[in-house]
Amino acid sequence: MCSDLGSGSRCCAFYSATGFIFTLWVGIMIHTQPFFIAGLDDPSENRSSAFGAMFMFLITFCLSIAGIWYDGQHKAEPMMEKDVDGEYHLASENMHTYGTST
Repeated sequence: MCSDLGSGSRCCAFYSATGFIFTLWVGIMIHTQPFFIAGLDDPSENRSSAFGAMFMFLITFCLSIAGIWYDGQHKAEPMMEKDVDGEYHLASENMHTYGTST
């Protein structure tokens, strides 16, 4: 599954985007309505931890996008030479007819 840089970066980008959205939601919930979340001793410290995790997910997402771009730039197919024809032609004198009329 994540055997090369491009597929590993795509996996990390999806994970990071999901984590970013979730920790953003948690941070906003702690900021606006901390009384609905049981067990919070210090809402300001919990909020800063959630936004810190969100920032780390954002950094990971940006690095994953850079990895996808880098992998895409280095997997480009090499250009063929101008004199080389892209098709393979057999010489007709070397072909077997196998009982056909040609």
